[in-house]
Amino acid sequence: MKDRNLIIPGGIEYFMPGDADAFDKLRAKVKKVFSKYRYTHVIPPIVDNLPNLLSLNSNDLDNQTVSFIDKESGKKIGLRSDITPQIAKIDYQFSDKAISRFSYMGDIFRSTNSSFDRKNPYQVGGEIFGWSNKKHDIEVINLMIETIMVSGQKSFLVEIGDLSVIYKYISHMSLSHLDKSKLIAMINLKNIDEIQPFLKYLRVPKSKIEFISELIRINGDLKCIKEIKLLLGKFKIDDKNTLSDVTYIANRILSKYRSVSINIDMSNLYNLDYQNSLSFSGYVPNFRKALATGGRYVAYNKNNHKRLASGFSLDLKDLFFLIKEGNRRV
Repeated sequence: MKDRNLIIPGGIEYFMPGDADAFDKLRAKVKKVFSKYRYTHVIPPIVDNLPNLLSLNSNDLDNQTVSFIDKESGKKIGLRSDITPQIAKIDYQFSDKAISRFSYMGDIFRSTNSSFDRKNPYQVGGEIFGWSNKKHDIEVINLMIETIMVSGQKSFLVEIGDLSVIYKYISHMSLSHLDKSKLIAMINLKNIDEIQPFLKYLRVPKSKIEFISELIRINGDLKCIKEIKLLLGKFKIDDKNTLSDVTYIANRILSKYRSVSINIDMSNLYNLDYQNSLSFSGYVPNFRKALATGGRYVAYNKNNHKRLASGFSLDLKDLFFLIKEGNRRV
């Protein structure tokens, strides 16, 4: 007699009869949202050459991407941990266009612990290439919000920040890769009591420790912008573009969506490290982590010019289970 128990690896999920059909319906609904914003749909392969998977110079992607030898060619290839680098490579073929927009859906595999709790997320997202400004960020955040709304969530929170300041401070500390990873983990936990002695032990200047500690403490609604301005002024940091963009974007989102609340956080480093400027995340009530994340990044350099981009992504399985747990139909 055959064993009917389906034994699968930890962190891996199947969609069985019923759920599989419902998941396909959800994919179709989300694709309609991307079509509404005129994003061109593309389908990159789950296995690809490493230059196509690791093109964004991200230590996070390096650590999470599984590589192996292709027996036919003898070359090392990889199992993708993020689709965004592949989309950047696709845009490279269209870089003569001033602006291009792409959407995508597909399986990814993440071999190490990350903000994703499963090893095989189904990543969906949208990327806009050619420039990176307030107008494009607002477009991508609108796209993120309307994708989340497919789940039937009536209210949720969008967190906005700019990580360029804190990343600049961290880069000037001359930390090892391991110490930098430890510090980022502490910052994300807002663990000031551990950050201060840790940086003091590493002989980081007192002023840098003070700035990091104060910046982590400041987060909340738009009222905290004034406090952040005072802090940046105290440490003689130019905030002209940093905070003006964050404030403008937050106000535009609030004026369009009455069901959305805004949180400002200039030290949320949960996103992949190729996003090191303006960043944003979407949160829903009673969910253990950000449902969607995104931000600005440099897609690639071509002819000595940076191709700037902004985008977001989420795990569609998270959206699916939110719908299922809320007893809503897809």
